Amino acid sequence: MSKEIYGIALRNALTEIGNVCPDIQASFLFDKEANVVAGDAKTPEETIEKVVNSLEEILNKADTIGGLNSLIIEGSRGNVHLSSVNDLYLTLIASKTADMKYVETIARVLIPTVMKLLDSLGPTPLRQLPPSHILLEPEKEQEEAEDTEKLEEDNEITEVETLPDLDLPSNQLIVESFGGLLTRSDTVQLSEEVLSQWEEFLDGKKISHVLVEAFNGQSSEWKVKGLNESKLVNKAIIRIPMKICQNLDIKKGELVRVKPAIT
Repeated sequence: MSKEIYGIALRNALTEIGNVCPDIQASFLFDKEANVVAGDAKTPEETIEKVVNSLEEILNKADTIGGLNSLIIEGSRGNVHLSSVNDLYLTLIASKTADMKYVETIARVLIPTVMKLLDSLGPTPLRQLPPSHILLEPEKEQEEAEDTEKLEEDNEITEVETLPDLDLPSNQLIVESFGGLLTRSDTVQLSEEVLSQWEEFLDGKKISHVLVEAFNGQSSEWKVKGLNESKLVNKAIIRIPMKICQNLDIKKGELVRVKPAIT
């Protein structure tokens, strides 16, 4: 696996953390030799290097007692969450008012899930990352075939052209499955704040459907309902009926990419 491609994919995932949780001001990964593997797009490399150098002494002391699993450092201006992920250390720097239980959930679920996905993929699939471009390759193949295909295949071409715009906003969200007698099996639920941000990006266009993309390659379009914060644990969650989870072959706690479905 190319280290460059691996690093780019991790950087995209780290940058996405800041989108789903603005209270996280910086995020990066480094190895046991204090070499930075990847950092989010907005944090300067110099800043990351300074923090890593400061944390290195703590990690060296932790080695004498068997190593470090996770650590929260509370400062006067913010908090630092440091955790071990495989052979790397994930560092999340959050604001003083951040919900550290939420930050810990992201550290425990989001990045490890992405790393597990990358480790399971071979070099060829990785060339198609990031996930927001999963549909790019079939579209390219369709464009190349337009010059040679006959009119009877025009319907297929039209279908490709009406796929959601690859530049549409998207979020990586954590799955929370739910069910019940009164549950609408054709509707997913996510934060009203996320929907409002998307609608603002789309110049006020109302969003009634979303495209849910699982990292196993499955994707489908569903109706969407917005929930306020009082009914949602946090805005990094998407509530998906169990029937849809079965269709997409996903489980609670897994990561999916969600974007508006605009026709």
